[in-house]
Amino acid sequence: MKSFIKLFFCSCVAFFSMSGSILSAADIQLPPGVMNIPPEKIKWEKTASGREQSFLMGNPNKPGPYLYLVKWTPFDKAYAHKHPEDRYGMVIAGLHYIGYDTKFDESKLHAHPVGSYFTEPANTPHFGKTNAEGAILLFYGIGPTGSTPLEKDPRDTK
Repeated sequence: MKSFIKLFFCSCVAFFSMSGSILSAADIQLPPGVMNIPPEKIKWEKTASGREQSFLMGNPNKPGPYLYLVKWTPFDKAYAHKHPEDRYGMVIAGLHYIGYDTKFDESKLHAHPVGSYFTEPANTPHFGKTNAEGAILLFYGIGPTGSTPLEKDPRDTK
């Protein structure tokens, strides 16, 4: 299963990097159910955190498989939290840092450049951040998902 997931993510990276040379759906007739979304046509939605996301397949909040993108802004931070399901991720743009613990700790961050694959096992506390270039992450999992904060975000004024 892990080999399949790695192959799947590598295929997604190849798709996004080659999409400029692939004919668009407007150029050719695609079979029913086939999707071809070039990067400039991806629909992004703003999240409460200020990041943007795009659901490519399924919905993480509903039962079943999901695949989505998250666009992190420059110098963004996600404080320690966990998810109830296993999640698989890949950095497809920028540089992302991930650490595993119940509190955000710069000394525990690992740099993940473009093409890096990582896992977030169910209920494993983790946190992340970006540098000046921000990052785009691709996530796959089986929903429904959720996020349990493990520490208060000091930027939260509520």
